Amino acid sequence: MKVQNVQLHNRVNPKFTGKIIDAHTHVGTFTDGLFGTCDKFEIRHFKDILSQPISGGADTVEKIIVSNLDCINNKVPELEKKAKQKGVQIRYLNELDGNREMLKISSQMPILKPLAVCQPNETPNANQIRQVIKEGKFYGLKFHPLHMKLAADDAKYDDYMRVAEKNNFPCLFHTDAIRCPYSSPEQVYALAKRHPNVPVILAHMGAGEESHSRAVKVLLDSIEKGDALIYADISWVDDGKADKKVILDTLEKLQHTSKGDMTSRLLFGTDAPLGKFGADGIKDPQYYRKNIEQIKTAIRGKFNNAETLINKLFYENAQELFFTKNWVKKIPAKGIKGAVKKFASSKTGALIIGGALAIGTGINAAVQAFKSRPDAITQKSLKVIA
Repeated sequence: MKVQNVQLHNRVNPKFTGKIIDAHTHVGTFTDGLFGTCDKFEIRHFKDILSQPISGGADTVEKIIVSNLDCINNKVPELEKKAKQKGVQIRYLNELDGNREMLKISSQMPILKPLAVCQPNETPNANQIRQVIKEGKFYGLKFHPLHMKLAADDAKYDDYMRVAEKNNFPCLFHTDAIRCPYSSPEQVYALAKRHPNVPVILAHMGAGEESHSRAVKVLLDSIEKGDALIYADISWVDDGKADKKVILDTLEKLQHTSKGDMTSRLLFGTDAPLGKFGADGIKDPQYYRKNIEQIKTAIRGKFNNAETLINKLFYENAQELFFTKNWVKKIPAKGIKGAVKKFASSKTGALIIGGALAIGTGINAAVQAFKSRPDAITQKSLKVIA
């Protein structure tokens, strides 16, 4: 795929007030009965989206988290005729081929940061993912329980989660509590609790009004109980609604948990170029820009610390989760080594260990003295050693 050398309007203006990371996007082919979508999503769609100045050119999209739809079995028989008419060949690639293709595509547009799409429904283990992440730079894993028809709490996900933990990868899960028996926030939470050191993102924050409330409950429960690292992205949340009520209410709740401000758990994402965010045939070239500006306006109208929240939602949270990864340092070590490390880092442990080391040093010095001058050891010195 040859990419023309074009300027992106919102990346050439050096005077920007905000940076943006879109934590949920795609390339590849997709058919979807809900939107009637039947398209091939390519780099040109992102170039089209980013050619529109955001906030009057004041904001820049710095990074885009992307995954390959060709690794997701999304064939819709009713749309196959439409696909042929549009010249779209719907493909279903395995983990190796699809993710290798994703590496090639992202190399042509460096702001694209790939996730490896996983297929636990098709494989006995995660060895193909172990192989492909050695071949290029990935930033996390992507799962779509709906199209795999594999419940998100199934044991087949566990080996993939072990890969994620070893590589400090966040895992993005499609979630939908109403229309899908496989990808409810509660099912994802059950899996996340089995792997509490792996950050797990509820895509679309559950997808739909009732689902949003269930996803937020899972998010808050995981924070209060400390039994999983749950995040959520806001792709399609409050779609087309200027007041952005769900997003604002979620930020409000996260800002006032018993554990303090946990607004770090919410990420900006769009699902672009799906639907109105850029797909050929139903795209609105201004929708991506308008969505961002509406969210920022709504936050500024509600919160005194609006700029802090905007920076976190649109940039800092994703930057920390996928790139900086200071969260890794906060994960407690496991087993006996972890217990020893925790004890040693405590005040009591430090005093006891320090004292033991001092005693050990004294005993070692006495032993060395005895070896060199055994005649100098007195009854009094033996009592001191004891």
